[in-house]
Amino acid sequence: MMRGMDLAAIAAELYTLTPRDFTGARNDRAKELRREGQRALAQRVARLAKPSVSAWAVNALAVGRAEALQSVVALGAQLREAQEDLDPGRLRALAKDRTQLLPQAVAAARATAHRSGIAVSDAAAAEIEQTLRAAMSDALASAAVQSGLLLHALEGNGLEPVDLSGAVAVPEVLDRPPGTAEALPVGATGHNVGEAHRADGGRSRDGAGRRRTGDAKRKAEQERQQAEQLRREERAEAEADRDEAAQALDEAQAELAGTERDAADAAARARRLADELDRLRARITELEDDVAAAEREAAAAERARKLASRLVDRELRAVSKARERLAALD
Repeated sequence: MMRGMDLAAIAAELYTLTPRDFTGARNDRAKELRREGQRALAQRVARLAKPSVSAWAVNALAVGRAEALQSVVALGAQLREAQEDLDPGRLRALAKDRTQLLPQAVAAARATAHRSGIAVSDAAAAEIEQTLRAAMSDALASAAVQSGLLLHALEGNGLEPVDLSGAVAVPEVLDRPPGTAEALPVGATGHNVGEAHRADGGRSRDGAGRRRTGDAKRKAEQERQQAEQLRREERAEAEADRDEAAQALDEAQAELAGTERDAADAAARARRLADELDRLRARITELEDDVAAAEREAAAAERARKLASRLVDRELRAVSKARERLAALD
């Protein structure tokens, strides 16, 4: 099933899932790849880190609300061009547009997350806006945001290249040559990373030299990022596993506390029933004694009755004889 798919294609599918579904689906994919004999790819899939909520919301925006993200990307390219052209009037106008556009894009990301059952806190919403601002200030950060493989929020001051260390699940997608651009995983934007760079380069004029210098710096930075990526992925995975284990521990402890309460309640009820049974047994013993005494009294009363009956019979016979003698005398 997985044969013919590379890491970027698999990651593109996995990062469309919600954070709560990601880990299980990732592990299932890794197992399937191992069964197919693709052990090296399986290892890399197993190391894919779960994204933060804010990064996942940006990925969801790239997949589910492409037009909202493209508006941000396009405005960012215009801002960079105006800055390179030193055009203050255009910069002011574009900055005003940015003030209006960013809240709309953040709202779109929150709405997309809500439809998937994920709540985006105000803090996560602030990270989404921060990430989109960084994407507007830096072409490579823009490509990272459009990749749909973002792992954590981005930061940018508009002066230095945005630090993308550990920011993209498959960093190779950011530096593939233009000839392989069609193979890159993309969000619903329908644009790959190579196209984003070419479109941005087509808009640049006098600042082309400065951009090349910046690109060289970013290339060097990207090489450093790739060297650190494995460690960051493993750390992120360990943290995700730790969080999941902690959550499972909390649930197990809650379950244990519940069962302990149930066991204590059952034991108390058993003690109450045992005490009641002891009282009933004692009462039965008392009643049995009372029945035995009553039976003895009844037997004695019956004997007395029989004796009294015999005495009555005897006296009746005596009265009868006395009457007979009295009659004879008359």
